[in-house]
Amino acid sequence: MPLLQPTKDLLRYLRNNPGVRSRIAAAPNRTLLYAGSYFRPIWREVEQLRLTNREIANKDLLPDVLGRIFTPGQPYPTLLLWAKSLDSLVPWEHNGFVAWRALSGIFASNAIGTVSFCVGSGVAKADKVFAATELPVLLRNPNIDSLTRDVLGYYERCIQTGQTAINFGFLGG
Repeated sequence: MPLLQPTKDLLRYLRNNPGVRSRIAAAPNRTLLYAGSYFRPIWREVEQLRLTNREIANKDLLPDVLGRIFTPGQPYPTLLLWAKSLDSLVPWEHNGFVAWRALSGIFASNAIGTVSFCVGSGVAKADKVFAATELPVLLRNPNIDSLTRDVLGYYERCIQTGQTAINFGFLGG
């Protein structure tokens, strides 16, 4: 199924603006990626933990970064609002999922140093941005540290062997 025009517009904007792509990044050692769920979706768990845990509060999540990137002259004032607008498009897997994969892939490719993770259960290769995009992109990223690479190896083995109830986090640097 072809992408809808709003998704094409965002992807074209990203392709044509390397300066914007370079800003889809956390500060060194501050990238935090998440996927799946524990008792509720991990993003909600992380949101709650940020209120009480200073180490997690100091990490950068993709939505934080996208919310700081303004897009003057575009349909939405920030990349975050633009990406969220695609979540309501049907079919989502051909629009919102594609857009979030692109943004997450850029975020992971720009990671430097130690990367932190909160990965719960329900992480399957076909339907989660972490397994489908962030993990392979990070494995190719030469700018991440060896400890992060070891954690990624564990995640990769879990996914390859069908162990999608990973429930393992790592808070680095």
